[in-house]
Amino acid sequence: MTDDRLSGDRVREETLSEGRDNVWGEPVSIMGRRAFVKALGAGLLLTMAAPVLSSCESFGEAVTGERTISDHVGRELEIPTPSKLEKVYFTSGLAQVFCFTLNPELLAGTAIQFTKRQLQYLPEEVNELAYMGSLSGDGEINREMLMVEGVQLVFSISAIGLTEANISEAQKLQDSTNIPVCLLDGSMDRISDCYSMLGSILGREDRASKLAAYCSDVYERVTAAVDGIPEDEKISLYYAEGPEGLQTEPDASQHALVLAVAGANNVAAVPENEGLGMSNVSLEQVMAWSPDVIISWDYENMGGAVEDIRSNKNWAQIPATRSGRVYAMPSVPFAWLDRPPGVNRFLGVQWVANMLYPDRYDVDMVQVAREFYRLFYWVEPSEDEIKDLLGNSYPPYRG
Repeated sequence: MTDDRLSGDRVREETLSEGRDNVWGEPVSIMGRRAFVKALGAGLLLTMAAPVLSSCESFGEAVTGERTISDHVGRELEIPTPSKLEKVYFTSGLAQVFCFTLNPELLAGTAIQFTKRQLQYLPEEVNELAYMGSLSGDGEINREMLMVEGVQLVFSISAIGLTEANISEAQKLQDSTNIPVCLLDGSMDRISDCYSMLGSILGREDRASKLAAYCSDVYERVTAAVDGIPEDEKISLYYAEGPEGLQTEPDASQHALVLAVAGANNVAAVPENEGLGMSNVSLEQVMAWSPDVIISWDYENMGGAVEDIRSNKNWAQIPATRSGRVYAMPSVPFAWLDRPPGVNRFLGVQWVANMLYPDRYDVDMVQVAREFYRLFYWVEPSEDEIKDLLGNSYPPYRG
């Protein structure tokens, strides 16, 4: 009886003669059987010997474990490839938040001294990070700890563009530690560029693209919603900082940018206190400015004056106080407006726009905040927890 089954040799012969593409993109039949088998064997050996590549590494980078990049001011840096990068640090809390939103596991320490209340809204692992210092506000970073902890890369991210001071500061840190310091522009209108670069460096391109898309969409929707409001119809607002509420931010400050983007008329006509901000003012000045709305630091987490502003007779004649429009800024795990002035601002700008112009920017801030915390902070507070943070700003005033 004839066996109609093909022998092993005939199977291979017919398979090779079908003209199927091989791994180099050429039809197998053109190469010939022996040449193909020889080449295939060599290819398999190369594949077995090759390092595992991340999506953003070339073969050469994977072999050396290093790559060359240019940061946002054009400085060339030799840095570890994503598959070799295990520990990063930052010059400020602003840069820390950016890195945290992409990959908390890479954080070698913290530049923020968290309160217990802040830690309630962060993954448990954050509480285990050692404080290693910050360059914000003339602070210092523990350079010895950077080296002991094996930090491979440091990020310096600015909130409103990079300056010569930023560049000089980064270079000094790099020279003193021999650890590359990458400068990035984290301005609200450059958020996509910042996240794209970070995602490539950290090997988190997909997540970076998702977060950048969220931020860009928020920026476009908020600016479109408040666009066209006549200057004389913009709601006047005073941002009360400090334990007495008598420090604030003028328009020029990076800490006030959210107010401008959200369409507020910031009444603070004072010189900018560069760096950490918080320009001093008097109660008489605030009374003369006569703001319709006051946003204050909360008391529980930031030691702000919100309760004093609401109850103290010295503030009683200000329109915002008379109408009950004095609001505590949610500040955990990061202040929604500005401290640090990072990606947290994309939640704060929605809060302010909805608070001031609920008919123009009509969103449910409870759901907006829950989504933001889940997407950026790796936690999902309950509706009641978010309502507690929003206080009397939810639902928004529609008088």
